Amino acid sequence: MPIYFSAHTTACLTKQALKELMQQLLAAKEVTVRRCVASQIGGRMLIEAEAADQAALEKFFAAHYVNIEWLMRIELDAVGGNIAEY
Repeated sequence: MPIYFSAHTTACLTKQALKELMQQLLAAKEVTVRRCVASQIGGRMLIEAEAADQAALEKFFAAHYVNIEWLMRIELDAVGGNIAEY
């Protein structure tokens, strides 16, 4: 399944609201959220997710009222000296 990185603006969310949003996204079944990181001070959230396609991921974010600042499909991933191609 394709992997995507996305960036989101979360300004004005309390830490509690941010945690609740992250828990909802992680628990979802239609998209697999692999990782979610956020900065309350910076007002930003980054998400790594697996989705059937970009349209499915955009629909998922819209259903959870999460705006998309940018969205990128991952094609190459380099970790620990190894490069994986998706």
